[in-house]
Amino acid sequence: MEGCRWQRHRYAQAKGERGTRIGVKVHLHGPEAVEYRTMELYDVIVIGAGPGGAATAAYLARSGLKILLLDKFEFPRDKTCGDALSPSALSILDNLGLTDDLRSAGYRVESVSITSPEGKTVRAPIPVHPVYPSHGYVVPRLVLDDLILRCGLRAGVQFHGSTHVLGIERDRAGVTVAARTDGSPRRFTARLVVLAVGANVRLLQTLGLTPRRMSYAHAVRAYFEGVSGLSRSLEIRFDRAQLPGYGWIFPLSSDSANVGAGLLPRRGRKTPGASALLEQFLSDPGLGPRFKTAHRVGPVKGFPIRTDFQHSPVFSDRLVIVGEAAGLVNPFTGEGIDYALESAQLASAYLIECFKREDLSFGALRGYERALRRRFQHVFVFSHWMRRQYMNPILLDPLIRACERWPELTDLLVRTLLTYADPAEAIRPAVLLKVLRCLPSAPSPRTPNLPATN
Repeated sequence: MEGCRWQRHRYAQAKGERGTRIGVKVHLHGPEAVEYRTMELYDVIVIGAGPGGAATAAYLARSGLKILLLDKFEFPRDKTCGDALSPSALSILDNLGLTDDLRSAGYRVESVSITSPEGKTVRAPIPVHPVYPSHGYVVPRLVLDDLILRCGLRAGVQFHGSTHVLGIERDRAGVTVAARTDGSPRRFTARLVVLAVGANVRLLQTLGLTPRRMSYAHAVRAYFEGVSGLSRSLEIRFDRAQLPGYGWIFPLSSDSANVGAGLLPRRGRKTPGASALLEQFLSDPGLGPRFKTAHRVGPVKGFPIRTDFQHSPVFSDRLVIVGEAAGLVNPFTGEGIDYALESAQLASAYLIECFKREDLSFGALRGYERALRRRFQHVFVFSHWMRRQYMNPILLDPLIRACERWPELTDLLVRTLLTYADPAEAIRPAVLLKVLRCLPSAPSPRTPNLPATN
């Protein structure tokens, strides 16, 4: 309501009740007297309807909690991304009941190929795993995000699109979210908030929930039709990408693909614009014949990627953070969807237990941080280290040569990219020795110091 000041209030919810309505005093400017308005109390408000937010909302609603999901866009909406779904992501989406939808909407991929800066390529099938399928899918985010949202709606999630969140107020009783929906001011109340706002850090900054130094990569993608030479393989290419970074060609059909490139900025080096970054990648002479008759569909879009999980806050009073908002994008691979989905699964399972215990205290929510750190901290520490060590021609070229010579290294590299293998396996002395043996002239360099994990 325009021009009003809302009093701080305590929720009048009786223990164990859901969806209680609360009377809130509103002081109006002008001649109006005090007006009482009824506000609906939700158990959880989830802000951001990407994969992490929508999956969290769906899981929580399935447990019987009253959930409100807010997003600044109406759905379906496009989202700039590489669109690849790893087997681990598929496992969670299957748990949400979306396997048949993905089979219909996506393009199945069964292997990964990696091309070195000097142009050598190795390929390996997606490995067999005891839990995950031996394939992935490429599904445009326009489709994927809408599928996950609809899954939540079927579970009872209430969704408000075209809603811009302006601020969050917290007290011991709960949370009030100030927003603007279709130009009109709104307020929503809940016992707890989940932030799934991706790389958009404005709201996080107002709450003091960003690390001192945020770590970003820059990426760009476009859709192409008429591409030749596509197979059911995710292509990762370092031959014309700026390092540290890589280019990708992820097939959407037998002749169309999501084509993009990513780059980690460095001090003192100007980051190229989106179009220039993509043009540089596509200027590879080896790609020329494949794109000779291709045409771009839609614009070239650039997007930031946050990769700073190891230093990022992931919870606060009455608030938890999932997905890229917590910096959960792998700094070595740029993969973020499976991390968003896994953090959503972990957060929702933990919060359901908190609601059962009727304990949403700061101390109780700290357990979510411990669980998230146990699962991902080690992965991110070593992935950052691998990016620094391997993403340069001096080591990338001999790494791929070693993979040609010892196929088990290709399998290890693919398992590392898919997070099946501990990243530390890729920097074991035995692996590094094989890589060093494939240097053009192989002196006996000192084995690099390994990173500490704490």
